[in-house]
Amino acid sequence: MDGPTSFPELNGILASYVEGARRVLGPNFVGAYLTGSFALGDADAGSDVDFLIVVRELLGEEQAQDVQTMHREVYDRPSHWAKHLEGSYFPADLLRRPDPARTPVPYFDHGSRDLQFSDHDNTLVVRWVTREHGLALAGPPPRELIDPVNPDDLRAEVRTILNQWGRALLGESEDTSRGWAWTPDGLDNDWLQPLVVLLMTRMLQTLDTGAVYSKKAAVAWAERHAPEWAPLLGRAWAKHADQFTRYQRPADPQDLALTRDFIRFALNHPLALMPDA
Repeated sequence: MDGPTSFPELNGILASYVEGARRVLGPNFVGAYLTGSFALGDADAGSDVDFLIVVRELLGEEQAQDVQTMHREVYDRPSHWAKHLEGSYFPADLLRRPDPARTPVPYFDHGSRDLQFSDHDNTLVVRWVTREHGLALAGPPPRELIDPVNPDDLRAEVRTILNQWGRALLGESEDTSRGWAWTPDGLDNDWLQPLVVLLMTRMLQTLDTGAVYSKKAAVAWAERHAPEWAPLLGRAWAKHADQFTRYQRPADPQDLALTRDFIRFALNHPLALMPDA
């Protein structure tokens, strides 16, 4: 494989992006890393491209504008992958260890041309994946930048997120921090419904193992630990490769009902109910 991924077009986009980040950041640049599905090894054409750019200091106003201009130049290229970049510009001292306050950092949402401040990547999950499996596009190995993540702390974070997301999707809370999609009405979407099934399966696997795995690996885990849900999970995984074509479609009614049942199953699973260590 000639490049960090098995997709030559994506490798070209990543090379251009890292070169652009180096140019606009200058001495503030520390390193660039692939995280998410590409780091975990089961990425496909339906994966977004999760990245972290590590910087010495938080971006100032002028440098943030330069980063946005550079990001837009890459985004506007005639490439599928250029439209599916998602990542944060993370100060090295903040990335090194857990940040219970989840301080927002400069972030490009999936498919966005606009820089914003978000705590999206300021999690133990992102730290664990980047440290243990992150692909260095430039800079030192990620293990030199991130301290080990305590497995029980990782479980506690995932348990909290599982409950927050699950309750919101069932209409049992008024948490709207994840936006319109993460509501009972938003779940009726042929992109989100299978994604929720896969994400919550990954969460249960993390609660079981104290580690983070890909969506594909989580489906295999569930086939062993919750075989009654295997058909739903299989259909969800089958939709992953072309998930970006499904935003405007309603969910399959039968799978939507099953997904609500699966959310209840996940929320009431013994792993999700265990007290944090």
